[in-house]
Amino acid sequence: TLGFLCPQKCECCGRAGATIPCRAAAGCSRLYHFPCAAASGCFQSVKTLRLLCPEHVAEAVDMEDARCSVCKGPGELRDLVLCTSCGQHFHGACLDISLTPRKRSGWQCPECKVCQTCRQPGRDSAMLVCEACDKGYHTSCMEPATQGLPSSSWKCKNCWVCSDCGQHPTGLDSSCQWPLGSAVCGDCQRRRTTADVPAAPERSPQPSPPAQMSESPVPGEPMDAPVPPPELEPAGADEETQPLVDPNEAPPDPKEAPPDPKEAPPGNAESPPGELASVEVPPSEEPP
Repeated sequence: TLGFLCPQKCECCGRAGATIPCRAAAGCSRLYHFPCAAASGCFQSVKTLRLLCPEHVAEAVDMEDARCSVCKGPGELRDLVLCTSCGQHFHGACLDISLTPRKRSGWQCPECKVCQTCRQPGRDSAMLVCEACDKGYHTSCMEPATQGLPSSSWKCKNCWVCSDCGQHPTGLDSSCQWPLGSAVCGDCQRRRTTADVPAAPERSPQPSPPAQMSESPVPGEPMDAPVPPPELEPAGADEETQPLVDPNEAPPDPKEAPPDPKEAPPGNAESPPGELASVEVPPSEEPP
């Protein structure tokens, strides 16, 4: 309905319904939504209700409220940000924060900062400040409630995006819990845990025992006992036990057995040369 009544488009977001014009002295045709004017870096004066776009922001140097509440000077006009609660301006460098379009939109100074859930101020020790939009949340107002402050950087549910599914906590189911300090939502965390669990190894069949080398091929037949290796005779034993053999002499015939020295030589055996044959003399008969 607002776009139908006011068809002018916003210079920042490109949507219809822009009603705040730039009040530059030379004239400017740019129009903005109120939050888009803060996000784009326009200078907004609460006292004079005057807006200057980023191209004509230098004209604010002579305005009364173009002063930083910390350093009390205009300084860098493009670095000034408006507190939407008290209307004062602050340099981002004086507060040690880097100003982004998300932080500029609906920004509150440290004195005016309230919880975005209960809209009540609170102690700094009990409030979490989002690093993306610089808005505060009580730890007791969070769902689920948390105890203490995180040691690392923290983002609210409107600025936090799951690194796996790309969704915001506000768009997730109420049953999906987003752990504090985690980069992924609860559902994606469970999927990661399931994927990291190694699958149970399949039971492989037991290998059959190796066949015995000495197994008898015929059933019922006794197995051959292992034969011990032959003992080697010590070196030099043959020289002591075997007689010397002349190489020129013919080897003896194995069929002929050597003569037994106990047997007496036959009677007609010839005596070896050089020896006398023994002649048996019959006993002489004595006369009666």
